[in-house]
Amino acid sequence: MSLTTDRSTLTFAFPELGPDARLHVVFPRTMRAIDTHDRAGLTADIALPLAQGSPTGDADAVIPMWQSEATWIDFSSPHQHPFLVMVGVDGINAISGEPFTGTPDFATDDYIEVPTQQTLASYRTATGDHRQFVAPSINTGARPDAGGTLVQLTVIPMRTDAWARRRRHTSASACVLCDISRAEQARAQPRIAAPRVIGPLESADTWDPTRTGSTAVRIVNSVMWGSLTGGSPRHSPLTCADYIDRRLPWHTSFGETTRHSTPL
Repeated sequence: MSLTTDRSTLTFAFPELGPDARLHVVFPRTMRAIDTHDRAGLTADIALPLAQGSPTGDADAVIPMWQSEATWIDFSSPHQHPFLVMVGVDGINAISGEPFTGTPDFATDDYIEVPTQQTLASYRTATGDHRQFVAPSINTGARPDAGGTLVQLTVIPMRTDAWARRRRHTSASACVLCDISRAEQARAQPRIAAPRVIGPLESADTWDPTRTGSTAVRIVNSVMWGSLTGGSPRHSPLTCADYIDRRLPWHTSFGETTRHSTPL
């Protein structure tokens, strides 16, 4: 497995399985919505930039974010090669709310399948809450971890023999999984963030656990980013006017006026 980091894309490649076995991961920028009913209609405008490396050494990339923005995780498989993807946030499985192990639990379905699901809009905490992916608060003491939010990804590709059978399907084949994959692949950009996880459709023996890729990304706020680089995130923050235009509530915590977060 190889991992590459572009300006805004993480790419998992499994060349030993052929050129089809590639998974792209992007973090689109969207708005914060405290009310869960507002999240279903959110759209993205840009892909958040990725900076390679991490000051803490436990991540392959850093995403600087303003307080006014949120993100979701967007997965795409250019050739529709299926992948099992596990997501952890600060050591908690984003699907189950249990400790993140990086090993799928097929009894509890603590993972998602790509391309049958191509976005993960929120994550589950240990207390059962569903939260958006946002930067840590810039207020002192609001978050005990000054290193930022750690997003962990574990990727397992489909077995070679299973993929060979899947590739032989034609557009006329009566295959529900292929139909779902084609429909997801054809969705217009920007994608609408799915508010829930689509349950697993593949059997457990579809996946090849001997070939696993993993990475981690840190989400840092503007203060943390400033301590690392001496500057601000290059992209402009969303404003109160942006929220008003989209008929979403603006909260004072979305602003950058209080800047007391402990730097890295």
